[in-house]
Amino acid sequence: MIAKRKIPFLIILPIYLILLSSFCLAGQEEVAVWIDNDPLKTETSPVLMNGRIFLPARDIVEALGGRITWFPALKLLNINLNNQEISVVIDVNEAEINGKKISLETAPMMIYNRVMIPIEIIQLLMEVETEWDSNSKELNIIRKRPFISSIRSYTHPDKTRIVIDVTEQTRYQVITLSNPDRIVVDLDASISKLKPEQKEILIDDSLVDKVRAGLFNPETVRVVLDLKSKYEYQVFELAAPQRVVVDIFMPQGQQAVIPEVIKDTTTKEPMEKEKIVVVIDPGHGGKDPGAIGVGGTKEKDVVLDIALKLKKLLQDNNITVYLTRDKDIDVPLENRPLVALQKEASIFISIHVNSILRKGSTSAGGIETYVLNSRYIGASAKDVADRENKASQYHNYEDDLLNQIIADLEESASINFSLDFADVVQRKLIQNSGLENRGVKQAPFIVLKGVNMAAVLIEVGFVSNPNEEKLLKTQEFRAKIAQALYQSVTEYMKNMPESI
Repeated sequence: MIAKRKIPFLIILPIYLILLSSFCLAGQEEVAVWIDNDPLKTETSPVLMNGRIFLPARDIVEALGGRITWFPALKLLNINLNNQEISVVIDVNEAEINGKKISLETAPMMIYNRVMIPIEIIQLLMEVETEWDSNSKELNIIRKRPFISSIRSYTHPDKTRIVIDVTEQTRYQVITLSNPDRIVVDLDASISKLKPEQKEILIDDSLVDKVRAGLFNPETVRVVLDLKSKYEYQVFELAAPQRVVVDIFMPQGQQAVIPEVIKDTTTKEPMEKEKIVVVIDPGHGGKDPGAIGVGGTKEKDVVLDIALKLKKLLQDNNITVYLTRDKDIDVPLENRPLVALQKEASIFISIHVNSILRKGSTSAGGIETYVLNSRYIGASAKDVADRENKASQYHNYEDDLLNQIIADLEESASINFSLDFADVVQRKLIQNSGLENRGVKQAPFIVLKGVNMAAVLIEVGFVSNPNEEKLLKTQEFRAKIAQALYQSVTEYMKNMPESI
């Protein structure tokens, strides 16, 4: 009789566990997980089981900037994430979050001998959106955080401006590094919506070589400006839409030789032209002729002709346009900005012709562009504002009272829009006209009061200057001014940040 051979229990148990594990895992599929469009690196693959996605607890929590503590004997998992704490137990459909017990739809599990948690636990701790592709078996977890939507650069004769567009206000800090010289802006934001070609932008002007953007850590985007020479700088933020702006200058006493061009480094699609509304304001009119030249040229006639030419150029490009007047009529100064508000304009342009009030002053010439401010910024700004405000019922008010009326606008988003637009307008006017560049200035103009869009007042030459009066009389010169303003509007549209 042959004796039966006994199989040791210690051998049977591992075989049983392997068979059981294979049976349990038969209905599972491995999935790929992304965080803010970047792949999640894991030691153990996330899995789809019974319609639920399970994620390796330590990998996902640490990738989101949290920390995890595992107590094997208790099968207890503590997670600290986004300033919140949650405790869960393997195979238990209950959790304690910030000391409060709640039910879970799906319990954490041990899979592949690893602690795995459902996406539900992450959603309890922070605001995330999930995008599931059932064909490729890919899950994208998108944190609801401020996004950097674009990075733009502008090269001016006296500075280089870098604009970082952000979907909402966020914390940022700035540091400088040397050998080589760099300005670093760290933002509490996501980079997932920034297009790849914008993560390294070649500037290559006299001040800045390039701009680089990347993740410094899971919570921080680092934007680095690689500089070419010694520099001065300032950083500030603008609202509605939210932007962080870095201006780089040559040190005091040095002049940068920078070509007067603008680089459009944004890669987002231009805004639909149907959504852009432009209101053009030809100054004066009717009983108010405006400035009159020695040859009898009236400001009201010149600016109306320019406005009509500009209107045609814009309408031919499918841009909606309104005029505050389209004929020689009286329009109260206070009513002109109301037209822009009623039409929900994106851009407001008030067109004027300059003049020196003092008799015998005929040598002054050139073009200048103004935006609203409660103070006078720039040579002759007060003289120009006094002359243009003369038609207003507020004209006889003291400066301090006028300033009080509009001082609250100084910090508004429209001022920030207007400064951006004014830079483009002044540059285009100088390029097309060939006249002296008198710069962008600021003053308390009644016609700009109360607007909430990009708004400028332009002075297109001096009718008090005999040479410029001759130009202002010609259809050719007026067409050049209209063309410059048309180019300004279309260029500004391409760089206009999205409203959020």
